[in-house]
Amino acid sequence: MSENIELKVYPDTIKIDGDLLSFKGKDLETHQTRLVKYRLEDEKEKEFFTTNWRTLVIQGEFEEQEVEGIRNLNGFDYAHYLEITNVSSQIKLTHIKDMKKEKVPLYQLNWKLKELRRVCIVHNQKQFGMLTQNYMNSLLFGFQDNTPDNYQQTWKKLGVAHLFSLSGMHIYFFLTLFDYILLRLSICRDKVFKLNLLFTFILVSLTGLGPGMVRAGLQHVIKRLNQRFEWILSPLDCWSIALFINCLFSPYVLLTVGGQLTYYLTFLIIVIMPIIEKIENVFYQGIFFNILLSVLSLPLIWYYFYEWNVLSFIINLILGPILFIVIMPLLLFSFAASFVLINNHFIWLEKILIIFQSIGNKTNELTLFKQVVGKLPLWLLILLVLSQLFILIEWEKRKCWFSRKVLVLGSLTILVPFFKYLNPYGTLAIVDIGQGDSIFLQLPFHQGNYLLDTGGALGFDVEEWQKRSDKRGADYTIIPFLKSVGVKKLDTVFISHAHEDHFGDLDRIGESIDVKSICYGPGSFEQSNFRKYLALPQFERTNKKAVTNRNSWQKKGIKLDCLYPIETGDGQNNDSLVMMLGVQNKKILLTGDLEKEGEVDLMNQNDVDLKADILKAGHHGSNTSSQPDFLDKVSPEIAVISCGKNNRYNHPSKETLDNFSDISTTVYRTDLNGMVYFKWSAFSNSFSEPFIMK
Repeated sequence: MSENIELKVYPDTIKIDGDLLSFKGKDLETHQTRLVKYRLEDEKEKEFFTTNWRTLVIQGEFEEQEVEGIRNLNGFDYAHYLEITNVSSQIKLTHIKDMKKEKVPLYQLNWKLKELRRVCIVHNQKQFGMLTQNYMNSLLFGFQDNTPDNYQQTWKKLGVAHLFSLSGMHIYFFLTLFDYILLRLSICRDKVFKLNLLFTFILVSLTGLGPGMVRAGLQHVIKRLNQRFEWILSPLDCWSIALFINCLFSPYVLLTVGGQLTYYLTFLIIVIMPIIEKIENVFYQGIFFNILLSVLSLPLIWYYFYEWNVLSFIINLILGPILFIVIMPLLLFSFAASFVLINNHFIWLEKILIIFQSIGNKTNELTLFKQVVGKLPLWLLILLVLSQLFILIEWEKRKCWFSRKVLVLGSLTILVPFFKYLNPYGTLAIVDIGQGDSIFLQLPFHQGNYLLDTGGALGFDVEEWQKRSDKRGADYTIIPFLKSVGVKKLDTVFISHAHEDHFGDLDRIGESIDVKSICYGPGSFEQSNFRKYLALPQFERTNKKAVTNRNSWQKKGIKLDCLYPIETGDGQNNDSLVMMLGVQNKKILLTGDLEKEGEVDLMNQNDVDLKADILKAGHHGSNTSSQPDFLDKVSPEIAVISCGKNNRYNHPSKETLDNFSDISTTVYRTDLNGMVYFKWSAFSNSFSEPFIMK
């Protein structure tokens, strides 16, 4: 249902991806902040929003959009994220009735700074190459597009993303430079002090008011006031006051990942500094400080990001000085010079950053050093943090670095990467990847990880200006889920047939997770759209094998039989791999997109027993599958239908649901229930009832 709303657009939140415009706006009637999505009508409209830096007031028709919570195990709770970032709702702008530029009065400094920030972002997009503007907007103005191909993804995978997220190190870089310039201009220290405080406020606003910058700005101001007026506050006092003030204006700051990381790490810095100062050699102080802080940050990194890179210790030591001594000064100098020089004078900077980025990309390819830990239980996170604090207390009290207590408590952190191998439970999950299929099987004690289909979306031809960044469903669904359960390597990926909603995200999964082997029907290999995926560089060392009903696998208490196809087909729906999975005392039939004709062929095989306890329904619950005769043969107690919420095909069909109802089968659907998953224990014959996310 549409409603008429008048919104005042925050200019520095405008983001454009192809023909998709998004921004935050203030509802002038309710004064609430709303997140707005709008599909641009033409190239001219795109150009207007791309270059606009003024505050806009838009009157139009809007539709309320449902904001999803968690749909997969350990998934991202987007609804909770919007709530804690003070966004009341997400709406879709369907029609612009009126739009005007509003002249913001000078006394509304907050809006003026937002416009100034937007001016700088637009200026960078015009003046610099793609990589340069990404680095510059991120490191100077805290503006990120958060797309999968964002340059920061490389450094995130290497475990050093904090160096590229504006925080205390960056604010001290800017403030030190600011003080140095003013003092060189012979401005007295009293005026420098006052100007420094004003500049801190402007700087924090221009960089987007991120948790790290707000914390750093508050702490800096309190420290300077403490020094000036001799309040005799300790560093921990300054930290506590900064946190208190921050919570007054942003009560949910400690519920955000950025807020937790910035306050926890700065708390650790305060705690470890007395320990570091005991080391006489300044060079060794720096090395030990970086290594110690990296180790102490691991529990939170594991808990939220599920992975880390062993090389991050070394990269931190090398990259930090390069970033703040070389990259940041170059970016700042180029930004200042760009108001005088035209854009082709900065090609050299783009080339330097391309080389810099390629080094990071090459380092990322060293998969030997990647560790996927999985999501830690909350109790283990608390235990790790407490053990590390006890170690720091022990070190501060004693001169001896190693004692029995330190070794015992320190071993907890060292052993955590192996925690996943102690999990006695296996998992079978029908992942909610939208309109498509993806089924994951993990054996107890992490003895095997298997994936049947990857999901994916059909591409549509659009004009050049409408093309969006390479965002994939896998980046937000299957890949985070796999990493959350500790998957670094997939033993086998089975592809049911050559349709993009079943294999389209295979390439993206292969970029993030090692794939040992890929199995598919011989008919799928005949399809060029699928065969080109197998030729991708990430699968160069992957074993590739066509399978038929003559293939079966058995490992660690599970048995997997391929029942179909019988011969080489066309790689379409009725050529889908049909698999019978035996786990404990349960049989699970997985049918891909098999339709009526394929179901008949399957039933005509006299030596095949189709009776199963659980059925993954064929073709997303379409009425072309799950025919009554076939369901009578299978006679499942539970059926799971994998289909997208509000999908364009109206899957599942009423006819299919009625067919299941006629045989008293309990039906679960990913569009309504989110991920549907089952668990079993290595120490018993029990197989759980289905767990659902909604």
